[in-house]
Amino acid sequence: MSRAILSVLFSLLLSNSYSQSQEVSKLVDRFIDTIQVHSFMRQKIDFDSLRKDTKLAVKDIIETDSLLNPFRKIVAELRDSHSRVALSEDKEDELALIKLFATTTYEQAGMPPQNFQHKMINGKYAYINIPGVMLEHKKTIDTLQKQVQFLDSQNPKAWIIDLTENDGGSFLPMVIPFHSLIDTNQTFSYFNGEVDKDGNEILKDKFQIPSDGLYTDTSIMAKQLGLDSVMSLTIKNNKVPIIVLVSYITASSGEITTAHFLGQNNVTVIGTKTNGLTSSNELIYIDKGYSINLMTDVLHDRKGKTYKINEGITPDILVDLNIPKGNVNYNDIKKITLEKKDVFLNKAIEILEN
Repeated sequence: MSRAILSVLFSLLLSNSYSQSQEVSKLVDRFIDTIQVHSFMRQKIDFDSLRKDTKLAVKDIIETDSLLNPFRKIVAELRDSHSRVALSEDKEDELALIKLFATTTYEQAGMPPQNFQHKMINGKYAYINIPGVMLEHKKTIDTLQKQVQFLDSQNPKAWIIDLTENDGGSFLPMVIPFHSLIDTNQTFSYFNGEVDKDGNEILKDKFQIPSDGLYTDTSIMAKQLGLDSVMSLTIKNNKVPIIVLVSYITASSGEITTAHFLGQNNVTVIGTKTNGLTSSNELIYIDKGYSINLMTDVLHDRKGKTYKINEGITPDILVDLNIPKGNVNYNDIKKITLEKKDVFLNKAIEILEN
């Protein structure tokens, strides 16, 4: 009798193990399929070899929860500098993931609050700091629009838009409050690697400036974030000089926001070369709690430049922070940049005064 029970249990374990290994195999395929369809680097990857090598590497894995490191290895081998994979313990579906992202506050996430600053300098220049936007998107827009409205009421002779601390996130809350400062109906766009029959780049997702100031987005993500319908405010003092301050910290959506202004006649970009995440990534839910923030396109600015991987934006006017040469890492540069914020602002005032 005991032998029969043991035999049944063994059969159940084998069946369960087979089922789980099948789940692992299907999840690996789905992950690689997602990259093969959407990644900007897809043309440089041998997906047959990648799939074969990955299946071999995970052959002893029976739990899908154990695939995070193999997935991270795949993403690292893309070498696009802008893709990340994550595993949520809650195993939520795509909508639940978006809702969590939309409702979590900085405090709940254990992150420091955004650094909002605005002031009039010398009674003439409107200064405003635009922080990165990972969470609280609608709150960011509301805060920045109130600050812009106050500054505009002071009739500034110039705008100083500070992106030196902006390490990215979502670009829409960064650009909507400054709608009336833009002098064209289309600014930046993206290139996903496809070319036409003549070898010309096929540009996509051209960012349109609505003439009525109403920004709309029908996506589920936008609706959850409160960005499906946002009315921008009117800025009266929109013909004056605009200074955009950037640094090596300025990355991703901070760089996209820089490109939003780049090339406009009354705009001068001042600072150090930006970080080099001049690309777009898309949050894609895979399954079993896994999601990937995948780099899908590179930036094409309104001056006609398409950026390479890891290529930052070079300012019109460079500032020297006297960063030591040698083995200086990102955190070292960030510390020096934040300590020397006055260098950026002083250069902006010098340019405006002259």
